[in-house]
Amino acid sequence: MTGRYRVHQTRKAAVTRRWALGALATGASAAFLAACGGRKEERAAQTPGTQAGGAAPQAVYLDAKSKPVTGKEKIEELRERFHPRNLKHLPGWKTGPKYGGTLRFPLNVPVSWDLTGPAASALASYAMFHNKLVDFEMGDLSENLNLVKMTGDLSQSWEQPDKLTFVFKLHPNIKWQNVPPVNGRQFTSEDVKYCVEAYQKAPVQSVIYRDVERVETPDATTVVFKMKQPAAYFLRVLMQPMNLIFSREQHESPQGLKSGPIGTGPFIYEGGQDRVGLKARKNSDYFKKDPFTGKQLPYVDRIETQFYADTNAAVAAFRDKQFDVYWPQNRSIWMDILKSNPEVITQITTPPPSAQPYFAWRLDKPPFNDVRVRRALSMAIDREAIIAGPFDGMAGYGYAQDQTFFGQEWPWTPDQLGLYVQFNLAEAKKLLAAAGFASGGLGRKIEIYHITTTLTIAFDTTQLVADMWRRNLGIDVVETIPPDAAAWQQKFFGVQYDDVIMTWYAGPSLDPDAYAYDPLHSKSPKNYFKVNDPELDRLTEAQRVEFDVPKRQQLLKEIMQRDLDQMYRIWTVTPYKINVRHPYLYNAVDQIHAWGPRGWGSKVCEYIWMDK
Repeated sequence: MTGRYRVHQTRKAAVTRRWALGALATGASAAFLAACGGRKEERAAQTPGTQAGGAAPQAVYLDAKSKPVTGKEKIEELRERFHPRNLKHLPGWKTGPKYGGTLRFPLNVPVSWDLTGPAASALASYAMFHNKLVDFEMGDLSENLNLVKMTGDLSQSWEQPDKLTFVFKLHPNIKWQNVPPVNGRQFTSEDVKYCVEAYQKAPVQSVIYRDVERVETPDATTVVFKMKQPAAYFLRVLMQPMNLIFSREQHESPQGLKSGPIGTGPFIYEGGQDRVGLKARKNSDYFKKDPFTGKQLPYVDRIETQFYADTNAAVAAFRDKQFDVYWPQNRSIWMDILKSNPEVITQITTPPPSAQPYFAWRLDKPPFNDVRVRRALSMAIDREAIIAGPFDGMAGYGYAQDQTFFGQEWPWTPDQLGLYVQFNLAEAKKLLAAAGFASGGLGRKIEIYHITTTLTIAFDTTQLVADMWRRNLGIDVVETIPPDAAAWQQKFFGVQYDDVIMTWYAGPSLDPDAYAYDPLHSKSPKNYFKVNDPELDRLTEAQRVEFDVPKRQQLLKEIMQRDLDQMYRIWTVTPYKINVRHPYLYNAVDQIHAWGPRGWGSKVCEYIWMDK
């Protein structure tokens, strides 16, 4: 077996983790990062198996009571002060986790509980009832939540003996929850096979398993994936919480999966109501232990969520300690919370590639089929003004590719994103003149279709960009507000917009393939932009089958350069994530791709504990 294909064993308490594949590496070489124009961020190391993670190198101020937050701090200062690496120095970690209590946070019930249905993406926010083969690390003691680290979930180890085979060894003591119709029976590899074969036909998960030829189960605790072709993306996308394992019994029952979540997970669903919330109790037969402390999971006894109709109601309830953790949408809301509750703990996390405001335009229609027009309009956008305006400094330059795959912690820099994201009005006007618009404007009205008025910062960004194009280039811009979310979805996903449309969605995924092949390959069903570039087709296909990490990084870099040179989409900024929690709460963290304990980070519920 070569060095590239090595067995991965999940870390136990006081045991060092061994990494499985070169393809899972999150760190890039210094030379490659230098070539990208970035730098390798300094990261704090933590000894696996310890609780407190060692003494803090300097004073740590994660609240505004011990050290005020003035509102004048730059993002570089805030992201270091409230860096997730500092969470391991919270005082409760001196004695470690405690059992008991009820975890409360704002969350409604989903439209449907059917994991094989069209709304399955939303169910990623309810992963506390299930498990999947592999997961990503979360918790206060994690080395760095701004980067991705794979861990086991149902699997205790995995390996890749060749480029067409993935082998997973399951924990031997997993049981289904002790509720009908599974009634606490033993979990086996056949459960995984059944679920994967169902997902291969499902509208959401089928793309994840598109290259799986078959699933084999040589024994009760071994699952083997045989692939149709090499799939460098496969292991990383298995971490995504759309891969939750359900049972044959429930799936084939009269009500099917719609009856509610039943899995192997740390919490058992008790019931819920739309616009009210849900309730759950701990699974006393849960098979997992905390990899950092060695203690049995989960820690809390119950979960109770509450629906809030608006932001003001949610903020008021958090201030009054009616629930435990909250995610301020912007700096202003965060600062208001700190004024009334200076004792709360803040975490600031690097922006995810999947949630940022950017624009699509009709590449198949004039004037946007002219690269000079696209470059000019991009260069007429003052991104620094957008960062300082609706984002109040809490954003970086945007581009939807996962910088953490390259070992880079913080957002892409302007230098990395190239010439055409730079604000340069003189050059923009030259480009428009060369495209035949020397007198300004684009010869006709241009429609910008908004995403929604409820996503305030996206709406504000659209208005700012429209105003910059009017003021800087004399373009006659008409802004159209959709009557509802369904109208926007039809325009964007159906590629029915006429000129330019604001969007917020990219991916989402834990592998860079979703930010490369999906939006940019001419035959991809997720190419909502009419990109048709043979060079990008070649590059996006090549990176999908390349397991050598530096080689794959180089291919992805070339994809970025081509995309940004041709300006197939127009990028603005990407917002940092803010998480606040009451000081008695531990492990309620965000990760770059996941909000916790709701969103993709909902599985972190099993690690959350309280010191009351």
